[in-house]
Amino acid sequence: MSADFSGGEFTDNGPILPPPVEMELEEGSALREWRRENAIRLEEKEKMEKEMVKEIIAKADEYKAEYYKKWNIKFKNSRTVNREKEKLFLDSRLKFHADADKNYWKAIGELIPKEVPIIEKKGKKEKTASVVVIQGPKPGKPTDLSRMRQVLVKLKHIPPLHMVPQKDAIARETTPQAVSVVAK
Repeated sequence: MSADFSGGEFTDNGPILPPPVEMELEEGSALREWRRENAIRLEEKEKMEKEMVKEIIAKADEYKAEYYKKWNIKFKNSRTVNREKEKLFLDSRLKFHADADKNYWKAIGELIPKEVPIIEKKGKKEKTASVVVIQGPKPGKPTDLSRMRQVLVKLKHIPPLHMVPQKDAIARETTPQAVSVVAK
């Protein structure tokens, strides 16, 4: 048996599938309809997304405008309050310096707040309300001023010799308290 390729079993009858150009032309009506509907859907979706972006931008612009209006009002109010506080501070400072020349211990006593905050110890809970006057180095925690107050009261009653006017210094040197303080 000889292999005859010219007309036997293995002859070429042409391509099985038509060329790609012909396949596109013979597209089914269902596929054409789906592509048309999909294109319409995509266009509508793009329009909706653009409208949503415009709405979001409009809301953001409104929010920014409201925020800046509130901020300006708050800024103006805080500026006026700060200026009033500054005037009061400057007036009180001038008054303090005027009184300090006359009676410096009274002036120093005015610097110390009269209400000392109650410091709560760990583990103990007190039900009494504490008055927070001076903020400490940590926010929300008061500073204990009792030691400072003790030192200033002690200095008020027994001032050091260099702070006593000359006429009182001579009298103090002879008192027994002054001798004991100087010895310490």
